Amino acid sequence: MSDPIAAEIARLNSTVETLTQGLRMMVETQATHTEMLQAILEAATEEAGESPLPGLLTQIVERLDEQTGILHRIEAVAGGGPVEDAQDDEGHAGRRPGPLSQQ
Repeated sequence: MSDPIAAEIARLNSTVETLTQGLRMMVETQATHTEMLQAILEAATEEAGESPLPGLLTQIVERLDEQTGILHRIEAVAGGGPVEDAQDDEGHAGRRPGPLSQQ
């Protein structure tokens, strides 16, 4: 195989691995969200008293911020951009995923 073809295959392998990792993390996050939402529903049906609801909502926000960072990394890889530039989750907090030209 020629060097350009080998390099392209290596880049494609890296992209697939990155996308797979991102999807696995999203599935884990969804499972966590399910658990937290079940706890919220239980808390909402309990009698008045001390509620874990504020803490659960904070956890949801944190997980959503993590997931947004993952989506931005996936977006960068899918768009052919370098993964290094998309690794800064802090810089993406609060931004919706989508084409960079829309943000």
